Amino acid sequence: MIRPALTYIALACAILVAAGIVLEMRNSKQGPAEHLRNDYVDSVAVMPLRNLTGDPRLDDAGVGISEEIITHLARIPALKVISRHSAQSVGNRGLSVTQLGTALNVRQVMQGSLSGNGEQLQISLQHLNAGNGEMVWEERFSAPGDYLIEIQEDIANAATARFVATIPGLSVPDLSTHIDQGPGQRAYLAGQRSLSERTPVGLQNAIAEFRRSIDMDPGYASAYADLASAYALAIFYRYDVGSDSYMLAAQSLAYAERSLALDPNLAAGFATRAYLGALIGQDANDVAADFERAALLQPNAASIPSWRARSLTELGQFDDAYAEASRAIELDPLAPGRHIAVAELSLQLGDYEKAITAARRASRLAPRIIRGVAIEARALLLRGEPEACTRLQLGPHQVLRASCLDASGRTVEAAAIIRKTLDDIRHDRLRLEGYTDIIVYEDLAVYFAYRGDAENALFWSARAYAASPVGVEIRVLESALFDPVREDTEFTAAITAIRAGLYSRVRRDSERFR
Repeated sequence: MIRPALTYIALACAILVAAGIVLEMRNSKQGPAEHLRNDYVDSVAVMPLRNLTGDPRLDDAGVGISEEIITHLARIPALKVISRHSAQSVGNRGLSVTQLGTALNVRQVMQGSLSGNGEQLQISLQHLNAGNGEMVWEERFSAPGDYLIEIQEDIANAATARFVATIPGLSVPDLSTHIDQGPGQRAYLAGQRSLSERTPVGLQNAIAEFRRSIDMDPGYASAYADLASAYALAIFYRYDVGSDSYMLAAQSLAYAERSLALDPNLAAGFATRAYLGALIGQDANDVAADFERAALLQPNAASIPSWRARSLTELGQFDDAYAEASRAIELDPLAPGRHIAVAELSLQLGDYEKAITAARRASRLAPRIIRGVAIEARALLLRGEPEACTRLQLGPHQVLRASCLDASGRTVEAAAIIRKTLDDIRHDRLRLEGYTDIIVYEDLAVYFAYRGDAENALFWSARAYAASPVGVEIRVLESALFDPVREDTEFTAAITAIRAGLYSRVRRDSERFR
């Protein structure tokens, strides 16, 4: 694969005032991906409604209303809408409206509150100008406490229509095709919060909550879609969530398609199916078609451009891929997964400075996610700084540390790690808390590939793919880490043959979960 010189993405800084976190946001410089670029008319952050009732059971009601408004507004291509995760991340920090606007790089803010008691509730929504903090409009609603879930959609519809009417150049989206309220909503929202953490425990909790949501409401399309994405992400991050990776992939595909059977206009269903397909080698044009459908349905849902960048790379549209990956950061600046996507894309395409910068940003946002550190280590290795790589805390990636030690000339230390690892595998002694053994198989494939040992690189690559359809992640496989063995015809032919059968196997296995 050709890794072109990259000139895209200059990242400027915005300061998260109360938290003291520095976020690097994309500046006005644009790449050549004109057909993917959104020229936003305006921008907004919808904050979770504050619960002033004193009843903690109503915390999720305020989140549910804001989530419905975000979902509606995210269907408007000309409006930049900050994701729920990033809005919630700053929602309880006591920032002023102008500080929120600076931190999230938006011109408009919607916020509100719930008050009253369990019998009768008052819901207040305000639209404020983030530049000067002045109120643009306020709407008030009242509802019986036991009827709040049922009227969430009505409140979201009214708020969306009022907001759009206030901003010239925006049109009201179709408000009839997305209904997320129901008895499983509280568990669903809890699952979404856990899913956004991208940690082993976070994904385990997300899976449990989405399953509970489906048990309470078997027709909950969005819960099926997000359960499918949790399974796919567990495979990608190599997390141990209690199931074989091939089974997780089969369930992910089956549940994504079940979500679409329940709601044929569910953007998350198309996006998740496409993301899984991109991970496991589905035909690139089929994946692209699903992402296109998802983007048309909800153009400003951050996961869609972030995941879509992977598909665009496989189609050779590198600038478009960077444009989408960086737009996802604009929409969801505090989500570590968005920065990890940019880091891995940069590693694949050979821009190691960007890979290191984005990986470090992800690690600052979520120190418990080891993948960011692993990307940084690989980029340092490829940039010719293996000694810096050896100083990183790599957790389960000790074989990756051996690669850095070996490249630093510390071959005895590297060989000791490899011997111990191979002995642990041979005697079934690998113990990776929260992770699957695949993380080690992939790192062994990288270790031997970078040393030019095609035979052992193939052996461990094949073992990784035998354990997981993601095996050696494609962005690692197509990086310069494998350049020393890329001209080996036996290695290349074998890997091509293995990857060619992955999607068909998962498709076949998914039938039992339909």
